[in-house]
Amino acid sequence: MNFIVADVDRIIQFLNITGLQPETIRESATSSHFLLGVLEYVANDDEFLKAIDQEMQIRPAAIQLAIIHLIQESETRPIDKKIDPAPQLPRRNLFQ
Repeated sequence: MNFIVADVDRIIQFLNITGLQPETIRESATSSHFLLGVLEYVANDDEFLKAIDQEMQIRPAAIQLAIIHLIQESETRPIDKKIDPAPQLPRRNLFQ
C-alpha cells in the first residue's frame, strides 16, 4: 500500500477505482477483502507490476499466488458484515 500512496497520481487512481475516500482507507484496511482488492488493483496494471518487481523485488507471480490464496481463504471465511439472525417465528402446538 505504501507503494501506491507514494505516488499522488497512483493513489488518486486507486481511490477512483475503488470508490474509497482518503478518510475511509484506514477503516477499510481492517476488512479481510481490502488486501485482496489492493493486490487485484496492482495485478491489473502491467507497468505497476514491473515497477514493484524492480523496486521491491516482488515478482508478479508472487502477487498472483497471493490473490489466489486470498480468494480461496475468503470463500471459506465468513464475510466481514454482521448478518442479523432470522426472526423467530411464533410457535404453536398444532395438535390441540
